[in-house]
Amino acid sequence: MKFNIKSILINLDLFCAGLALIVLVAVSFATVVSRYIFDSPLMWSEEIQVLCFMWISFLGAGVAFRYGSHVSIEVIVDLLPKAVRRYVELFIGLFVTILLIYVWYLSVVYVQQSIMLEKVTTILEIPDWVLCSSLTLGLTSMVIGNFAVTVLNFKEFGKQ
Repeated sequence: MKFNIKSILINLDLFCAGLALIVLVAVSFATVVSRYIFDSPLMWSEEIQVLCFMWISFLGAGVAFRYGSHVSIEVIVDLLPKAVRRYVELFIGLFVTILLIYVWYLSVVYVQQSIMLEKVTTILEIPDWVLCSSLTLGLTSMVIGNFAVTVLNFKEFGKQ
């Protein structure tokens, strides 16, 4: 396996989601051990678990967009003639990209509001924007991934 800057940057969201998954499993295991063996629950564990779960979910969604792994129902599109199908798939890809950009904008506004309000979690006092920024970064990855897949599919379809 060859590591270079380009492959690291391309897979940064996958690496961060994997790291968050490792932390989630470790904290969950420590919580179970603490509660059932030492009869002393870790009060802060739920906040870490929610934080990790959000980062895993949104970064993982970006990875799924990049690999074209999201569920889609293509029954109607597959019935169309090839020439029409190409443009319908392009339209759908661009529409989804535009929708994701709009939701990304809303997430940026939400993160800015979280920063201004200085809201924090109850026990660990983690700033709320740390949780919310997972949505913004995940959506950034989704926009880039969906647009790239749309363009590649359009180019590939033309070669067939």
